[in-house]
Amino acid sequence: MPGTVELHICFDEQGREIEVLDVTPVAKDTYRMEETPIFNPGIGLGDIIRVREQEGIAYYVETVKKSGLVRYAWLLSKEAAASREIRSFTERVTEHEGRWEQIFGGLLVVHLPKHAALEAELEMSRIIKHFED
Repeated sequence: MPGTVELHICFDEQGREIEVLDVTPVAKDTYRMEETPIFNPGIGLGDIIRVREQEGIAYYVETVKKSGLVRYAWLLSKEAAASREIRSFTERVTEHEGRWEQIFGGLLVVHLPKHAALEAELEMSRIIKHFED
């Protein structure tokens, strides 16, 4: 199987919501998500999905296996998104075997193992409060 590839994925039957997302092929028509889709909040990074391909578009069929990661998301101000506090927080996420994504600059999405010893919500509430004051 090849490594990570970009796939045009559609999450509705009408073909209106197509995203180009990084995925890793795991079997025929089956991929592991390497990014969080915007148009389907029920699918997350690390999930394994099955698609049906038609005319260069992969139509989502089902989620084969959930990643087991816990997902958190915060909408940040421009100042907070670019801050050293967020850089430090994302470094700790990585140290705890998690992954993070910054979407459209201000949406921070964090994926952590269920038993990670990082209190993501508590830490982020402190960071957000700091930038609200």
